[in-house]
Amino acid sequence: MRAVVIDRFGGPEELHEVTDRAVPQPRSGQLQVKVIATGLNPLDYKQRDGSSKSMAHLTAGDFPIALGRECSGTISALGPGVTGWEVGEEVMAFCNDVTDGSYAEYVCTPADMTTRIPAGGDPVKLAGLPIAGFTAWTSVHERARVQAGEKVLIHGGSGGVGQFLVQLCVRAGAEVWATASTRNQDRLRELGVHHPIDYRTQDWQTLVPQVDVVLDTVYFGTFEPSLDHLRPGGRIVVLPSLADLTPATKRGIEASIPGLHPMPAVMDELARDVTSGALDLEIAEVLPLSEVARAHRMLEEGHTRGKLIATL
Repeated sequence: MRAVVIDRFGGPEELHEVTDRAVPQPRSGQLQVKVIATGLNPLDYKQRDGSSKSMAHLTAGDFPIALGRECSGTISALGPGVTGWEVGEEVMAFCNDVTDGSYAEYVCTPADMTTRIPAGGDPVKLAGLPIAGFTAWTSVHERARVQAGEKVLIHGGSGGVGQFLVQLCVRAGAEVWATASTRNQDRLRELGVHHPIDYRTQDWQTLVPQVDVVLDTVYFGTFEPSLDHLRPGGRIVVLPSLADLTPATKRGIEASIPGLHPMPAVMDELARDVTSGALDLEIAEVLPLSEVARAHRMLEEGHTRGKLIATL
């Protein structure tokens, strides 16, 4: 099959296309999916350069590997013991194999982390939902437990995850402060942010009062200063998986990093909400998989608004 792979850790130039990669076969509990599109995430470049702890166990013998953690497509085969699914169904899914990811024509996904695309849903657009939607939902509802009337600060409110954080907090009835660059201030207002902050021209530390919750998609340069803005009993959720929570825990502040686990009902709801327009999933650009190296450069620059999608 066709795939984009890396032969070793390194920069975007390591990504290259092959046409002779073996098609992965589904194991117990898995579905084989013929990929339509794959969502691109900051985690992808951290796995590409080897800085993600999820890659620490790999050796030279594991390469070449295909990256990619989320996708949409059609079910092409069922693994042993899998029931309740049919070949040909359109789905979106998480991809948890770090060596055989979704930068490929076929991928195997956990059946319990795969979601049917609702009637009328756009599979290309929904390829960008699993990581962003689930991470935001878990951060807001499981980790931070945002309640109506609470004050919430969101660092990085215009990114793929950040936009969902904003919408879920607003929908929960919270009063939201959110940071973004100058060109994204109108987008924050569209999403319902009560107090948009331009981090390029404004000092958020002087503008933000004491809050109940901080949701931090940036971490570097924002995490420790944010601790001073939390009320007693406040919670902070940090999205980078390598974040060091020690400065918060030493002060007795509840701090956490969201993880991934099966939540079929939540993903069904998010897919329906995006399809109906109740939640807005902004797509920054749709590009061919052959240009994924360019997408990695955009992700590393850190100023992409919304999600990047690669199609096969």
